[in-house]
Amino acid sequence: MSFFARLKGWFGQGSGEIEALPWREVLTQIPILQGLAESEQARLCELGQALLARKTLTLLGVAFGPADRVALALQAALPILHLDLQWYRGFREIIVIPEPVTRRESVQDEFGLVSEVEEEHAGESWQQGPLVLAWSELCEDGGWDGYNLVIHELAHKLDMLGGEADGVPPMRPGMAMARWRADFQAAFDELCRCLERGEAPPIDPYAATHPAEFLAVACELFFTRPRQLAAAYPAVYRQLAALFGQDPFSRQPEEEDGDQAGRSHPAERHPPEIL
Repeated sequence: MSFFARLKGWFGQGSGEIEALPWREVLTQIPILQGLAESEQARLCELGQALLARKTLTLLGVAFGPADRVALALQAALPILHLDLQWYRGFREIIVIPEPVTRRESVQDEFGLVSEVEEEHAGESWQQGPLVLAWSELCEDGGWDGYNLVIHELAHKLDMLGGEADGVPPMRPGMAMARWRADFQAAFDELCRCLERGEAPPIDPYAATHPAEFLAVACELFFTRPRQLAAAYPAVYRQLAALFGQDPFSRQPEEEDGDQAGRSHPAERHPPEIL
């Protein structure tokens, strides 16, 4: 086997091998998965197994043990816990790289001036393409700290189901897209005004870079810092609760409701399509 081939792995294992992975053991070790009902835990494990069976995992310079595969699959399955795997139909492959990638890119400011900047990409979500995740960020996920790379990038995938990444994913039955647009636009505008006034923002200022990034950051907070999101933008929290059919506010321990930990978003997490 070549060196390059040894760097690659895949989720498409036999069903017996997948079922034999340490699902319950890993689930109990991930803080944001604790507090789920027994039936939800069983469903999450089933969805995680389905992800491992249907999505290709390509490891480039990264070694994954059984627990790492399970941790990734369970956190990826969390947003669709009360949906189904069809919501992830927009991609077939997950690529894990060691570190974020830095690229030189052209950026146009509000006056139309174009400049070259270096941007760091910890993750990317390509329209009808793979999900790319940096292991250095991914291995820190799972806590109540407001950050979760795989949820962030999967939020982009959900967003893209309707076409362009614009912060408006498909709605579940009973939801009104016009209400979603109004609630998210109002929150996005308020965050931008807050930053323009030089005030401390109630959520990560990275959310103000684009409506698609606001959605992705809001989804991260919804699952990993729900009390903060509900306090800052209650209407956004309610919309996400309706979309995902979950109320993680009730799962977050009160002692985890203080200031956020020291993690911060890399300069770039969004795909080239929405630059």
